Amino acid sequence: MFLFEPVYRPKPPVLLGKDVFLRPPLMADYPAWAALREHSRAFLEPWEPLWGERALTRGTFRARVNRIVREWNTDQGYSFHIFASGNGDLPKDQLLGGVNLNNVRRLSAQSCTLGYWMGEPYAGRGLMHAALQVLLPYAFASEDGVPSGLGLHRIDAACIPENLPSKALLQRCGFQEIGLALNYLNIYGTWRDHICHQLLAEDYETSSRSL
Repeated sequence: MFLFEPVYRPKPPVLLGKDVFLRPPLMADYPAWAALREHSRAFLEPWEPLWGERALTRGTFRARVNRIVREWNTDQGYSFHIFASGNGDLPKDQLLGGVNLNNVRRLSAQSCTLGYWMGEPYAGRGLMHAALQVLLPYAFASEDGVPSGLGLHRIDAACIPENLPSKALLQRCGFQEIGLALNYLNIYGTWRDHICHQLLAEDYETSSRSL
């Protein structure tokens, strides 16, 4: 039982897809989130910053949700949990993973960075691709220059060269490789090189029309 839920303003949308739906994290997600992350720990840790001893505590999750709500309310970031829609073999509302649009920059940039994770039981099933197919239209959406979604122009993403599934996912979603950043992020206690990718709104619009 949770005493309060931080308030998103404005109330965020639920992004609906065929196999998954996305909504921002809530404190009520904590039991499912902690269980999935613990089950997937060995699978996820090599690709993430060091977790620390309190990584899965309720207090850590509460601080995370509070930060996400602040970022949402101030247009600095947009984080979502990924859930099964119930149309396949997974039960409806099953937590699968998460996807984040971080470090939103407005004015002349209109850009952000993409991050994501998938629980080990659900990896390799195309579910993250399904989630991005729901998220990307919302991230780029605008009508006559007025945002109907987030109205972004560029999304940056990076992956460790050895993370072949992540690299394949970005390429499948239309991201273009633009270079190698040396010692880009501290992952699992070590500074790691990352392959940098980007997806521009006009490129996404063109590729979407060709599908």
